[in-house]
Amino acid sequence: MKPRSWIPLVSGAVAFLLTFVIGGAIGTDWMARNVEMDRLVIAIEQSEAAMGEVQDRVAVVFDKLDGEVPTDEQRSDQSNAETAAAVAELAAIAVDGEQAIAAAAREIANVNVLPWHTDILAARDTYLLHNYAWQAYMLSAQQDPVAFTVPQNLVNQTFEDAEEPLIKAVPSPSLFDLPERVRAIFVEGAPEVSGDVI
Repeated sequence: MKPRSWIPLVSGAVAFLLTFVIGGAIGTDWMARNVEMDRLVIAIEQSEAAMGEVQDRVAVVFDKLDGEVPTDEQRSDQSNAETAAAVAELAAIAVDGEQAIAAAAREIANVNVLPWHTDILAARDTYLLHNYAWQAYMLSAQQDPVAFTVPQNLVNQTFEDAEEPLIKAVPSPSLFDLPERVRAIFVEGAPEVSGDVI
């Protein structure tokens, strides 16, 4: 009986197609991971920028308070007026900061991530806890700007907790300078705002 000469050809074609399809699926998934992480990091960078702006504005207020020393005659009235103005300005900074940071949180939460990309989902959710801690901090500072002078342990802890999940979520190989950008978030980030008690 003559062997069927077409069987090896069909087997080879099927093997090639399977390899092509599987390889294409893996490549597509890798690209999707990179795009998701790029969008997530962009949103986190915006969140960190909003937090940094709060810190910069608060530092300016504290610098003003530490500026010229009034004379004995001026000291009581001027210091009271300066303190009242500073408290009002700090409260306004907290309002602006809470709005900007909450808007950044919405952008982060809206980053589409495929359900099987659990490492990216974990990174997103862990960072959101840091953002939410900042929102709570800003709400507290709106009620009493002295919050700007108190160490914010939850803010600091959630910032530290977000680092490892974000690093782990960076695809390998990566695109969009993701490793450098993630590292920059934690090198440049300074979650604690401090100043002199007013």
